[in-house]
Amino acid sequence: MMKGHALLFSLLFLAAGLKAQLWLEIGGKANYGLTGYYNKNIINDRQHDFSLNGGLAYGGVIGLNIGDYHGFNIEGLKATSQQKLSYRDLLADIDNVLQWETFDLYFLYRYYSESGAYFEIGPKLSKVKLVEQTLEKSLSDVKDLYEDQYLSAALGLGGFLAGTDIFTLKLGIRLEYAFQDFVNEAGMDSGHPAPYTSYSSYTPTHPVRATIGIELNFGVGGVAQASCGRRRLMFGTRYR
Repeated sequence: MMKGHALLFSLLFLAAGLKAQLWLEIGGKANYGLTGYYNKNIINDRQHDFSLNGGLAYGGVIGLNIGDYHGFNIEGLKATSQQKLSYRDLLADIDNVLQWETFDLYFLYRYYSESGAYFEIGPKLSKVKLVEQTLEKSLSDVKDLYEDQYLSAALGLGGFLAGTDIFTLKLGIRLEYAFQDFVNEAGMDSGHPAPYTSYSSYTPTHPVRATIGIELNFGVGGVAQASCGRRRLMFGTRYR
């Protein structure tokens, strides 16, 4: 799958670059916002209360801009996520906190408007590094009950905050939803992510994120048409 994405982007870059200017950027990115998971059984269970949970992600970005309107971003971010639940039982209340860490690899297409705003969409592959669950203040390593990776869709909006001949600063919001079930077969058999109760049928668990992020990019350079009409190598950022 990863090789297929890389080949697709390479072909798009080559085809578009024959006539349009190409510009390469590298930089850093960080985002913070709401994280958790969606499980239909738990959502519909009136004995469960959900809490809003924060999560951080940070890492690097490589961006290739094609002409004035199109761009492709590859991002590698280390992310933390959590979901807090409270289960009200006749005998006692149970606190359930699931925390996990991932390395997220994004492949995003961006469309830039003339005003500097952008729309982005693409897949995200999450490699799971750590999964821990706290039940009644008892912390356990439950990574063996969850998948090693999962695939999500990412959708976002953003725009430019500032820019010079060297760097650009961008701000954006992003929504993410995992298509794949986070719980593996062993986790299903033990009733995760809520092993203290049971339901008539199984429903999958889908990680979700809704975050706001800041991105600082440095212009490496690119190929553009000079005033003489010839295409030549230029350095810095194209946002001047």
